[in-house]
Amino acid sequence: MHWKIKASLQKLLHFTKIGDRLNHIPATLKKEYHKNVCIYQTYECLRKFEETQHPKSVTSSGVDMKTALEIGTGYSLISPVILYLLGFDKIVTVDISKDVSIKSFQKQIQHIIQDDFLERIATKGKFSTTEINEKIQQLQSFQTLDEVFNFCNITYIPKYTLTAIEHESSSFDYICSQVVFEHIPPDFLQELFKKMKAWLTKDGYAVHTINFIDHFANPGFFQDKNISEFNFLKYSDKTWNFWAGNDIAYTNRLSYLFYLELCKENDLTVIDFKGENYRAHHPLSANEIHQDVLKKYTNLENVTDVCKYQRGTLILKK
Repeated sequence: MHWKIKASLQKLLHFTKIGDRLNHIPATLKKEYHKNVCIYQTYECLRKFEETQHPKSVTSSGVDMKTALEIGTGYSLISPVILYLLGFDKIVTVDISKDVSIKSFQKQIQHIIQDDFLERIATKGKFSTTEINEKIQQLQSFQTLDEVFNFCNITYIPKYTLTAIEHESSSFDYICSQVVFEHIPPDFLQELFKKMKAWLTKDGYAVHTINFIDHFANPGFFQDKNISEFNFLKYSDKTWNFWAGNDIAYTNRLSYLFYLELCKENDLTVIDFKGENYRAHHPLSANEIHQDVLKKYTNLENVTDVCKYQRGTLILKK
């Protein structure tokens, strides 16, 4: 499907009260959707947490497991539950809308005993495999979200603000997100990185996985297979905002370089950045990239570096 057709549909959905949920329906129709969500969320949550034992870390003891913040709950509570099973005493998870439900959680939590997940949780966390199994059985029996939240000491803040987060806690040992930052406008990212500097404890970590590609090129029924994954970098801000400036389709079109600049501006220590290209790589040439994209960077030595990676994980300390 041509990306402008999907963009037009998303613009129409934007004007409905349940546009985001309607936009999400095609993903839920895939076979074994809830199983795949559970496995993906568990794998990614553990992968990011394991970066707190990164060999380049300034400490070897890893993160102190008291208070954790997840930015971008999405449609699944699996990640905050994994953080609980790892041993965090308090988890705050936030999003711009309320999209979790007990029905989805019940379907997803059934698949958590997969592969070597429980062993990895026990190895990195404070509970034994037996204790983790017992906790999962209790989680699988719950009939309301409040039961899940109370059992795991999870605070869920939909339609969050930075002030609302600080009302719960102004100090975090661990802050994480999974392909969320690309949906946040640059001005808010500036504020968020400033807050992360203040919120992180002395030995705390922030680990964020960020997607840098045009979401109209993402695999699926609505994928435009005829465009580069960096197609959105060809357009002016005005043109792109016309097509994808709504709350359903919005992406900030920023590369890993912007986030590294934010770290430098806010005196955050970058332990590592792991860039990756997880599919066929089709970068744009320098003359295809619009000047509105390039002017977002303060020190861009090589123009085509904005197409260098499709995804990356940023590991930070205070």
